Amino acid sequence: MQVQTGKGSISAMVVIAIWSLSLAVDLPGLAVTPIEGSFRSIFPDVTDFKIQLLTVLPNLVIIPFVLLSGKLSMTKHKIAIIGLGIIMYLAAGILYMLSSTMNELIILSCLLGAGCGLILPFSTGLIADVFVGKFRMKQMGIISAIGNVALVCATFVVGWFNIKENWHLPFLVYLIPAVSLVLLPFLKKIPQADYDNPDVKAADAAQAQKTVTATVTTVDADGFSTSGQAVERGFYLGRTIWLLLAYFFFVFATSIPAYYLPNLMPVYGMSSGEVSTVTSIFYLAMFVIGLMLTPVLRAFRKASFIACIAALLIGFAMLVFTKSMVMFVIAMIILGLGNGVAQPIFYDKATEIVNSQKRATLALAWLQVANYIAISLVPVITNFFGFITHTDINKVVIFPFWMILIMTAIVAVFVVIRRNHFVFGVHKQYYE
Repeated sequence: MQVQTGKGSISAMVVIAIWSLSLAVDLPGLAVTPIEGSFRSIFPDVTDFKIQLLTVLPNLVIIPFVLLSGKLSMTKHKIAIIGLGIIMYLAAGILYMLSSTMNELIILSCLLGAGCGLILPFSTGLIADVFVGKFRMKQMGIISAIGNVALVCATFVVGWFNIKENWHLPFLVYLIPAVSLVLLPFLKKIPQADYDNPDVKAADAAQAQKTVTATVTTVDADGFSTSGQAVERGFYLGRTIWLLLAYFFFVFATSIPAYYLPNLMPVYGMSSGEVSTVTSIFYLAMFVIGLMLTPVLRAFRKASFIACIAALLIGFAMLVFTKSMVMFVIAMIILGLGNGVAQPIFYDKATEIVNSQKRATLALAWLQVANYIAISLVPVITNFFGFITHTDINKVVIFPFWMILIMTAIVAVFVVIRRNHFVFGVHKQYYE
């Protein structure tokens, strides 16, 4: 079976191998979550700081390795880099099962983050290399869906394990990259012209200055121009800054419920199990809409981003003004649908902030850096606004949701104003 790429066709097994890279990239930190409370009995002398390191370290270590992977993607060794990342990830998963001290777990968290960081840019970067136009957008929706459904399934599986009998069991989810390792040989069947980058240093040397101004007018069919834009090391600075800021906001906004619903829902008499349910529903909604991305874009066309930000507004408003489980479920579905449409569009636009297709994976690496920084800064930014408004967010548990509702309303105005510009504009090729 062959799959159309927009410039030819490739084997379905090659596409499945690319898809498999998305299975595990969202999992670091997951296995620790349900057993955090058990570590105090498992390791009587453990400190809260060390427990927190187990969830924080993988995400922090991912950032530099994502950038390293993006930089290495401009060489002719993409498959080797992916293979190394998979092996490091799997090694961490296996060693987790054999570990017996907290210090060992912390060290393995770093190895896990490093391996995931090496894989992460290629989960979208190979799609950018192989597919073009509407075919690329469809694939971006699919890999976004795969990542989200893998996260949901892994969360449920971890919950099924009896950690009282064996606290190592949740770490089994980190063996999922074994699927990618088995399928790795199929990645070598990607057309040579797609993944073998020429030496881009020659192109960089053609720039007379470190920062130059683009002199060639480049306007695509939708009117998005790069004429006169400053270029830094192959990146259009204007496009890059605004796209990273927009993606940062979407990730930050949709991370608020995961951080603060566990504080809010018990106030309304809901259980921790119900908190897990609504969180899982958010990712399930993203999964479903990811598979239906092309029809959705055809329905909303140039208003697609307006629909996304409207979904976020409605979802956060429901979390602020309602107090029932049913309404919370509906709110999380709406939030998931909005974010599920926006995410693959951001992925595709990242390939257009560089002046060469050969830098696409590096551009996607920077997008992932924005993702992990946004997630890490959720409590920092929320506490900052609590401080300047003299609000104790531990007592006023609704505060984070009011904060993000107001911020989303402000961003919504900006989305409407900039709906025909690069970041929030939607290409006709996405839906025609």
